[in-house]
Amino acid sequence: MNCDIFLNRYLSLDKNEPLSAGLRLHILCCKSCRHSVNRLTAAENVQRRILDMPIDADERMLSATMNAIYLLNKQAAPVAALQEESKTLLSWLAVGAVLIIGFILLPFSDIGKIGLMQFGDSFWISFSLLCACSVIVYFAVFLAKNLVFFTEKFTRQV
Repeated sequence: MNCDIFLNRYLSLDKNEPLSAGLRLHILCCKSCRHSVNRLTAAENVQRRILDMPIDADERMLSATMNAIYLLNKQAAPVAALQEESKTLLSWLAVGAVLIIGFILLPFSDIGKIGLMQFGDSFWISFSLLCACSVIVYFAVFLAKNLVFFTEKFTRQV
């Protein structure tokens, strides 16, 4: 086997792939190829040592990162302070009252009368479902927007 062919086949092997019998025989017999393979292995080991970071550097980097995160969290305002303090529930109550009054007055309006004439009693079922879904969605949005208020109000002060 020619040394050039050997080196081409050796370099085409995957990492940790076993050598074929022909390659092993050539590496045992040819001193220059054996020397080349040893130099390639040594170069790979040197590269691996250069790329490996020491453990101390990892720990130092982790502790510096955690300290920076701690300082940023210390400086940031809490979520409750970010919300406006002047929020009142009066606007929510006013919108809820308008919603309920609208549901009460809709069947007596022209649109409600047309719906009753066209659909009969089935209008009441669909209208009731619409009212119920609207109230549920309104209440869910109300709770989501004022969650901090309710958690502070109803949790026990220790």
